[in-house]
Amino acid sequence: MTRQTLQHPIKTSLGIAALLIVSTALVGSPPEASSEAKKDKAEKQPRIGPPTAEELADKRMQFMKRALARYTIHVGDRKKTAKVGDPCLRWTNPLHNALDGIISVYTHKGGRPAALGVFFRQTKTRWANEFAIIAESDVTIMRSGRLFWKPSEYVCKFTDLPRSPLPATSSVLRLAQMRAIAADFSAIDYFGPKKIKQDLRLLRQPLYRYSEKGTILDGALFVFVVATDPECCLLLEAYQDGTSSRYRYAFAPMSVYQLEVRHKDKLVWSIERRDARGANCRSYYAGTYTPEPGEELPK
Repeated sequence: MTRQTLQHPIKTSLGIAALLIVSTALVGSPPEASSEAKKDKAEKQPRIGPPTAEELADKRMQFMKRALARYTIHVGDRKKTAKVGDPCLRWTNPLHNALDGIISVYTHKGGRPAALGVFFRQTKTRWANEFAIIAESDVTIMRSGRLFWKPSEYVCKFTDLPRSPLPATSSVLRLAQMRAIAADFSAIDYFGPKKIKQDLRLLRQPLYRYSEKGTILDGALFVFVVATDPECCLLLEAYQDGTSSRYRYAFAPMSVYQLEVRHKDKLVWSIERRDARGANCRSYYAGTYTPEPGEELPK
């Protein structure tokens, strides 16, 4: 709290000790100033939680949700497709010309994500969609019943966490463990043609929690961001292997640029810059969204 000089001397017969106590109680930011400071601070900090009910109802949000719902994810020989859920983050990145965007998870009944869908506005008339693949093999993405994209590379691979703590018995305590584990990782994005080095910021609150009976006790999806724009995702899982359980981690790119991730200063994962777009993408899809016939783009 900022200290301020009192405007009027205190006139009292109290002793010096009492005067010091009274002065200490009175010195400080007035209630009005403190409220204004808190208000200003709140306005400057971007909101990084799930969209509010009002946001979900607006036209751009509804458009982005409908667009991502046109896609289904097929994994291997599974009969059912992974379908998109409600957006788990609404984000923006004016520095990189991303004016309004969302990220959603494609899953099978609340298990590990098969893919992440990203959709955002670049200009008033131009939108882009991107897909980060989490499944480890044999993924096909369909759009409105037609083949859209099939990755040729799969880069999201799980690795046991060194000196993993024993996963806690409650969901709340496991979340605390996973947040502490995630904080030990750091990520760098080499952005643009000039490969400008950008340290990414970890969002401490996971976007998605999941589990799979008999194998994954608990899982969490974290993201590293520029502004609130996801550039790299981190998956942490408490998994069971016979009679023991431990944590493991994996990364997936959410950018076409070079990424590097370190765990306690040790390089543990990286991926090179990929210049391909659209159908030529290998491991991460990035392309301009083409509207369906008669589909109206929101302003």
